[in-house]
Amino acid sequence: MQVVLESPSALERQFTITIPSVDVEAQFEAKVVETSKRIRVDGFRPGKVPASVVRQRYGQSIRQEVISDVMQSSIGQALEEHDVSPIGQPKIENVNFEEGSDFSFQATFEVFPEIDLKTLDGVTIEQSKSEVKASDIDELIKNLQEQRQTWKESKRAQAKPADRVTINFEGFLDGEAFEGGKGEDHPLVLGSGAMIPGFESGIEGMKAGESREIEVTFPEKYQAENLAGKLVVFKIEVTKLERADLPVVDEAFIQGFGVASGVMDDFRVELEQQMRRELSMTLKNVNKGKVFDALLEQNSEISVPHAAVHSEIHTLKNQAVERFGGSAKMDPNQLPDQLFQEQAMRRVKLGLLLAESVKRFEVKADADRVRGYIDEMASAYDDPEQVVNFYYSNTENLRQIEALAIEEQVADILLGTATVNAVEMSYADVMKSRQAN
Repeated sequence: MQVVLESPSALERQFTITIPSVDVEAQFEAKVVETSKRIRVDGFRPGKVPASVVRQRYGQSIRQEVISDVMQSSIGQALEEHDVSPIGQPKIENVNFEEGSDFSFQATFEVFPEIDLKTLDGVTIEQSKSEVKASDIDELIKNLQEQRQTWKESKRAQAKPADRVTINFEGFLDGEAFEGGKGEDHPLVLGSGAMIPGFESGIEGMKAGESREIEVTFPEKYQAENLAGKLVVFKIEVTKLERADLPVVDEAFIQGFGVASGVMDDFRVELEQQMRRELSMTLKNVNKGKVFDALLEQNSEISVPHAAVHSEIHTLKNQAVERFGGSAKMDPNQLPDQLFQEQAMRRVKLGLLLAESVKRFEVKADADRVRGYIDEMASAYDDPEQVVNFYYSNTENLRQIEALAIEEQVADILLGTATVNAVEMSYADVMKSRQAN
């Protein structure tokens, strides 16, 4: 076998492989003999079908099978001999095979780029700090009350923010009703931002049974182009007005959240512990994300293999289907690649940079850090030891945590080369930043 290796581009390796015809024919004849022993042909005893009959009836399909085997084995041998680590399947071109002639073809692979890693020397990176305060616990209790609130109808009150109204409405553009601008028995919490700017505030002050016309302007980038930036009139009728009725934070309320004593002090301690866990995990992720954003910016010029991006897009599509409650009937491939292109590019780039960082700094998962991760997650469960055993009894589960630990270790090393600017953030703002990411 003769192999010529070329590099059409920085991320491509191309093999031109030539196999002598005698080698191909030898494999063909061996396959003919093997086939003659297992096929059944009328007029011949099993295992006694002449080779000439096999060639006549099955020669073409056998030759195609041999060619496929020869290509696969020769590519594997070429990759090993030339120490090439491919991404994805090869592109096969210029296949040249005629009976009695040498067999040749070209196989082109994408490969991972060689990276000259730039650290964060001289780069200033913000790192957030935060703590759980008593006011944060108060706010969480209020949110828990709102989650369990009921609604009490009011026929005399005027609508104000946080009230729920049931409305009939119809929109008009230049005096004509427009498509999609009509609704009946539509529930709406004022101040929720569910409608376009000005719509909800225009309802404030109305009573049940009252009608009103309001003028609002659609956003300039509204999805319906015929309405974007246009001033319209909505005719609105409030058919029902309801005020929130918050539950009292009493013993029964507290026990409903798993605090058996029903005592407020115990409830606050339990909430604070949960909030501290969430805050700790969120700060780690937010701060790590800022380090990795800076790393990507410092190494923005690295090339990305198309095959790796395509594979990541496929993964993101499947995750999207699962996240939004997809079923077996949903085909992830129906989702357009463009929706995931940017995210996939970022993931692949970051993966390459992290792999190079691990190699450069010789990073291995720190056992204490891994145990800390597991203990922190386990503390949220009734039986922490069972969670700990779950991770340490399964290699795959443990590797996932080790990967998180390695990411964090790399972030720490990179952060050590940067200038750190510590920024105090409120608990609420940290939680919002998690949602934004």
